[in-house]
Amino acid sequence: MELIRNLNRSDLFGAAVSGLCAIHCTLTPIFFVAKPVIESTVGEHAHGSHLWLALDYIFLVLSLGAVWYSSRHTNHQMIKRVLWIAWFVFAFGLLSEPFDLSFGKAFMYLGSITLVIAHVKNYRYCRKCREGIRH
Repeated sequence: MELIRNLNRSDLFGAAVSGLCAIHCTLTPIFFVAKPVIESTVGEHAHGSHLWLALDYIFLVLSLGAVWYSSRHTNHQMIKRVLWIAWFVFAFGLLSEPFDLSFGKAFMYLGSITLVIAHVKNYRYCRKCREGIRH
């Protein structure tokens, strides 16, 4: 029972992290457009953009942990495969960004959104398993 509860938490955590990552990726262009205005009013802080960009790698590590834990504890083979494939697509997109590959952002979005969907599906699947155990 405790294992199922932890699995549900890892799926909710994974869905939240992937969703926040998608929001972060969406807001990044707005942040960089607004950066000159912010710097002129607040003052220049060179570390600000580095911290913002560091979030990419923080999301990558957090999502890896959620995928690892969820896939390790689910018996739904398709969801397990989708979680790992989505994570690798996301990682490939993120790691290709310094090379200015045109498809990098698309891979990041696709991987991130697929991770949200896969974690939610796994959460629902595990909830149904738990309810089946009670009956």
